[in-house]
Order: sequence, then structure tokens, then C-alpha cells
Amino acid sequence: MRDIDLNVAAPETVQLTLRRAADQYRESSGELAAAWQDKNAGSVWNDIARILDRAADSCERACIRHGL
Repeated sequence: MRDIDLNVAAPETVQLTLRRAADQYRESSGELAAAWQDKNAGSVWNDIARILDRAADSCERACIRHGL
């Protein structure tokens, strides 16, 4: 997994960073499920990805509210 840096230069880039992290967690989940031959292996990473997606949505709405 690549490192995700939340130290971003502009507020409107936070949502993109969170979505990239979510994508990486989803990918990890699939890799674990395949490696362990268990569809539930790594499922927590899918849950965390959904949480990050919702956080990214909230960040996007906040930026819109502030005209960014």
C-alpha cells in the first residue's frame, strides 16, 4: 500500500486524498480475500473504505459551502 499524506496544500484536495486511501483499502481487501481464499478476509478494509468515502463526501460539501 502506498503512503497517504493528509498534509495537503488546499482544503479541496482532502477529498481526493481520502478517496485514494479508500481505493487502496478496497484493493487490499480483495487481495487478502484472494490470498486467504476467504471472501471475508479483509472485509474490515471495505468497511473502512466506505467510512473514508463518506468523509470525502462531507469534505466536498464543506468546500462547496465555503466556496472552494
